[in-house]
Amino acid sequence: MQQNLIGHLRKPAVVVAFSGWNDAGNAASDTLMHLMSQHPTTEIGSIDDERYFDFQVTRPLLRRSADGPWIQWPHISLQLIRLPERDLILAVGPEPNQLWRSFAHDLVTRLRSYSPDVVILLGAMLSDSPHSRPFPIAMYTWDEGLKGAMNIEELTYEGPTGITGVVNQMLIAEGLPCASMWVSIPHYVATPPNPKGQAALLERLEQVLRVDLGSRALAPATREWVQAVDELRAEDPEVAEYIEQLEEARDATDAEGATGESIAAEFEKYLRDQNGH
Repeated sequence: MQQNLIGHLRKPAVVVAFSGWNDAGNAASDTLMHLMSQHPTTEIGSIDDERYFDFQVTRPLLRRSADGPWIQWPHISLQLIRLPERDLILAVGPEPNQLWRSFAHDLVTRLRSYSPDVVILLGAMLSDSPHSRPFPIAMYTWDEGLKGAMNIEELTYEGPTGITGVVNQMLIAEGLPCASMWVSIPHYVATPPNPKGQAALLERLEQVLRVDLGSRALAPATREWVQAVDELRAEDPEVAEYIEQLEEARDATDAEGATGESIAAEFEKYLRDQNGH
């Protein structure tokens, strides 16, 4: 950890995202990559222990620079962004393939050293949400203080979990205030990138952390993405009919008022369905 690069932290908040099982359409990890592209960052550490990754599953990447070729090994990058309102620490990288308990302990130990006000773990799930409607965002926590301060639901899910669930549980055990934030994206356009999903996560993060993360910068990419899906829809009557059914179902749900229980039920169904694939 590059402690000398950190210095004093102002109301630090940590946001974590892993590409992989918990990241449909790469919406969660791409959200943090977008932030890193929009703000000056300082690398304050990384987790690159090769014991955590199966390189036949998560392949190293061959890169080239002016100094010649080099290998980028799978790793979790820790980046510091100093915002006017507070300091933000991002942890982003591929879901580790093995030794999850050791990995989670390593990550949580590092996060604890920053004394964060809150740790938010991002995720993205496939759902019946139509691309033409706002993407639902659900937040869950066990922390009593966060429930009231941020109006977050308590998650009662039991079943298969990914690395976000493992890290979340270890954060709870260590007494660090933490919450998970999930965006629901359309299952029929699951291929990355998904700028609309990224924008939805950024907007909710702005509300929760009370900072300006520049979510509006994703508006042009979001419009282009929606337009591209609309064009595909227009080319296939069966797809168009299916999406129209999803839109009608969504509008009916919105008219009745979506409940936390209904969103949680969809979240639990997604995790169980993923375990079956």
